[in-house]
Amino acid sequence: MISVERKARRKRRSDRRHVIYQLEVAGQSYIGVTVFERTEKRSAVRRFQKHVSRAKRDDKTWSLCRAIRKFGPEAFKVSVVKTVRGKANAHAFERKLILKLKPVLNTDIREAA
Repeated sequence: MISVERKARRKRRSDRRHVIYQLEVAGQSYIGVTVFERTEKRSAVRRFQKHVSRAKRDDKTWSLCRAIRKFGPEAFKVSVVKTVRGKANAHAFERKLILKLKPVLNTDIREAA
């Protein structure tokens, strides 16, 4: 058993793998990033399930939430774009891809670092 004191001192890993994924429905797309879990596809699908849960639970007016409510989760195609090592690298790649592809369902579009 790990003591609380030892657990608090443990350094967080900064080189974890992250999955860049794309959600597509009715000619519209969304680009996102999530932490790698066992397999790339599983990671993307689990993250999409969280998006679906939020769309059903919360009354968000974000484009992705509205699309999930309109078309239903079964209409979406979930695909893996790339796996990237490191959180900062993953988010930088995601921003570059968003700027390049201009996905309609992404509402927070920031400049690439």
